[in-house]
Amino acid sequence: MKARLALPIALVLIVLAVGGYLVYQNTLVPIPLLEGRELYLKASPEFGEDAARFEVLMPVGPGLDALLATQSELTLIEKSSTGAWLGQLAAGLQATRHGRRWRITVRPGWPMQDGSTLGAPRVATALGPEVQRLGGEVRVIDPMVLDLRFKSRQDDALEWLSRWRVPGTGPFRRQGNTLTRFDGFIHGRAGLAALTVVTDPALMESHVWAESLASARWAWTVFPGKVAPEDMAKVRLAPYDEFRMKDGSVWFLSRRLRRLRPNTEDWTRTRLFGVWKGAMDLPYDPLGM
Repeated sequence: MKARLALPIALVLIVLAVGGYLVYQNTLVPIPLLEGRELYLKASPEFGEDAARFEVLMPVGPGLDALLATQSELTLIEKSSTGAWLGQLAAGLQATRHGRRWRITVRPGWPMQDGSTLGAPRVATALGPEVQRLGGEVRVIDPMVLDLRFKSRQDDALEWLSRWRVPGTGPFRRQGNTLTRFDGFIHGRAGLAALTVVTDPALMESHVWAESLASARWAWTVFPGKVAPEDMAKVRLAPYDEFRMKDGSVWFLSRRLRRLRPNTEDWTRTRLFGVWKGAMDLPYDPLGM
């Protein structure tokens, strides 16, 4: 009798063990997220210094587009300088132990540039194409929660979530190469009223570039390539500081532009939120403001 019961009992135990393991693997585990407020250091302009409309000289390219997108389209999470993950548009993040399901809780009350409030459906629309390219799908669970589901383990999901952007969530509205301040931004009012990037290649010619910098036409500009020694000498006597980036680009930033701190690892992630005009004569202003 005991021998006959041994096999069924063993089978039941195996089924329970397998079932328990699958439940364990499919359980959502919270991923710690620190508050993302530290990403947005507020500007401290004197009277009138937050009304500046800047011109910037940069060449056309994917880097320029990424820099402008950083100001107008935010990501769900960001990595801090210490390596910790910060919640930006995401208030909470969970993942299953097998890494195939990721649950995102959207930060409540986040104002959008179109007057609406951010919710799970808007995030799902923005992330859907990226998730589908990886063979996954997006499911909206409720107005503030969505799941990303994949057929295989996604060990790089955190990195992707720190790069996939949701349009209309940032401190600046973007139209082409122009940014204008969005005063409804959740972290407060940016120090710049507007910024326009000028991409005319003729202005990147050695002598014109140097003359424009010397006359403080630009709030900042990038190294255009081959510059005559006499032109470079003129630039280095101008009120600009030189910053060399990890990707090989060189920025010239006006010393009178307060708290613009380029991200030397990836300059496209430089934030303009906490920047303001630090002197009434900066910069050249085509609009007379």
